[in-house]
Amino acid sequence: MVKTAGKQANTDKRGKFAKGNTAGVKWKPGQSGNPAGPPAARTQLWRYFCNYMEMSDAQIIKAKKKGLSQSQQAAMKLVEDVKAGEVPKSGKFAQYVIDRDLGKPKEHVQVDTTPSLSDDECDLIRGILKKNDSHRK
Repeated sequence: MVKTAGKQANTDKRGKFAKGNTAGVKWKPGQSGNPAGPPAARTQLWRYFCNYMEMSDAQIIKAKKKGLSQSQQAAMKLVEDVKAGEVPKSGKFAQYVIDRDLGKPKEHVQVDTTPSLSDDECDLIRGILKKNDSHRK
């Protein structure tokens, strides 16, 4: 057994926790390990971008005159690029910044499990492999 912070940890020879271990339990069932939730967005780039996309040209000119933070300037540049049809130019940068700010969205990959070979074709291949394997011995 291993001592941890005044408690005895039930571990096996490989160091894995044994069934019924309580030393490694930090939270009660249903309690979050991160009660404060995810960290707040750092630059707000996505929010600025969305706000500026909704503005008219006159509103954008007025906002520019007020003086913008670095994040606001970057978002404004992205909006101008989008409006000018130059998305590929800054699109990757925008995606990178947004992913860094908000976190990458989960991507789901769906794999088609339909067999591409018939049973007869699989049997034929197995036979060839067995035949080749027997020649090696």
